[in-house]
Amino acid sequence: MIKFIKKFLKWFGIILILLIVVANLAIVFTGRYYIYKGIANTYFKGHIRPTIYDLDVFENRTVSTAAPQRWKDHPKLGSLAISADQRETIEALDPAAFLVAWGDTVIYEEYWGEHDVDRISNSFSMAKSIISLLIGVALDEGKIKSIDEPVANYLPEFADEKKDITIRHILTMSSGLSWSESYVSPFCDVAELYYDTDDRDLALNRRTIEEEPGKVYRYKSGDTQVLMYILQAATGVSASHYASEKLWQKMGAESDAMWSLAGDETSAEKAFCCFYATSRDFLRLGKLINHRGNWNGKQLVSEAYVNEFCTPAPLIKGNGKPNQLYGFQYWTYTGLPYEVTYFRGMSGQYIISIPSKDLVIVRTGSGTLPNWENTATVTDDALEGHYQELPAYISIGMSLLAQVED
Repeated sequence: MIKFIKKFLKWFGIILILLIVVANLAIVFTGRYYIYKGIANTYFKGHIRPTIYDLDVFENRTVSTAAPQRWKDHPKLGSLAISADQRETIEALDPAAFLVAWGDTVIYEEYWGEHDVDRISNSFSMAKSIISLLIGVALDEGKIKSIDEPVANYLPEFADEKKDITIRHILTMSSGLSWSESYVSPFCDVAELYYDTDDRDLALNRRTIEEEPGKVYRYKSGDTQVLMYILQAATGVSASHYASEKLWQKMGAESDAMWSLAGDETSAEKAFCCFYATSRDFLRLGKLINHRGNWNGKQLVSEAYVNEFCTPAPLIKGNGKPNQLYGFQYWTYTGLPYEVTYFRGMSGQYIISIPSKDLVIVRTGSGTLPNWENTATVTDDALEGHYQELPAYISIGMSLLAQVED
């Protein structure tokens, strides 16, 4: 028996070494050296994907605040109850924070693990919606003339076969450009965009047209990176600077935010992800949407733009069904009799807005259920493409609101 075990371990070791050699050769011959950085910051740290605490993995740029406006705390803050089933739903998906704000008042606030009121965490793809709002500001200021302009008016890389692609096509993820979006494969485009440094070449130069623009919604992080470069060209400043001046300071954020960069301190933001803020400051973005771009009487983003931002774009999805879930880099849920829209990021980052109730729900953490997919026996077209836990978070927020309305 001992002889068999020794022989097994010997051959296991040989096979493992061969696999490592083959993997390294694949990395070297394909030039995907960023994979080493990815492995060092995931698997070697006990993770299978990026985390909400990746701030130190990259260079970052500060999104500074100026005159903080504190949230009001409801008299019942700390005493409102969620049911055992609701708690089980939240805690089953490795939460970091769950907050609910009603108007200007925080009515529920809870943190888990190492997270707390002052800790900033990764927005992941919620940053896409922030970039879209900044495009709206630039449009309002005349720095961008129209979202129906060709991208090539701002970016010379689009003066080739991509010349007919408009800013609207990019905003609605209907660019028709090539892109691979997987959160487990180290060889996909989004992994390269996250860990490599030459983001401009990947997002602007190396993509080809695969289908007619403006027809089909397909989620592509590379499209958001294109938007960021349009914004930079139109305004002459970085996305972080523009976000600080036009949104963060004017919304009275209590803490500086940070935006991770693609390379060194002179490089551009990872616009498709990686906006770090406190959970209380994330609430502000939801309030801004509830009030259609207005913050305490000041219009930060035009109502007309925010209305379109919150409306599903008239496209079809990859499965041929009408798009019901995506506007201008922003998610829409049509499964309830009242409006629900939200910022969404990988691993279950949420800023959910319910305007009719002036309610905002923020959930951050490290886990989510898969996107809902219809089956032969169970169909829910409104939920299709959304994380399955979304309705539960909405229900929990509404139940907490009912307790303070009584």
